[in-house]
Amino acid sequence: MLRVVEFFVAPDDGAAAVVGPRRRGHGFPEFGCADFFPDEAVDDWEVLLVGGVASDFRVVVPMKCDGFMVFEVQERLCSALAAASRARLVEVAAQWVERAEVKDGAPAEVAVEILTEVAGLARTAGDLGQPLYCWYFAP
Repeated sequence: MLRVVEFFVAPDDGAAAVVGPRRRGHGFPEFGCADFFPDEAVDDWEVLLVGGVASDFRVVVPMKCDGFMVFEVQERLCSALAAASRARLVEVAAQWVERAEVKDGAPAEVAVEILTEVAGLARTAGDLGQPLYCWYFAP
């Protein structure tokens, strides 16, 4: 199944709500990737980086029959990603791939790149004082 994913930093929910597959040239800091469910991934990343139980992400645009969704990444996860070293991100990427194998899978060959890029966006979000969002399209 095709899954298109983009993590991005935006000033607020209003700006985030209009971003998506039809508006990719939005000008916000972003990282595009594919082939995993980011709503499951952010929960896994939070558990692996912070421990305990994943906190709920906040839905900005709920998924309907069109397969499109926008959500704000959990603040606790953003802080952990922003503070994580590259070595820690490599370790978490390997653990994420293992966890995801029992679910729907994760793109093992690019897991480190995904986590590294999203961690960079988390740092950007912190520097700008803006939230980190994600949209995905899974028709």
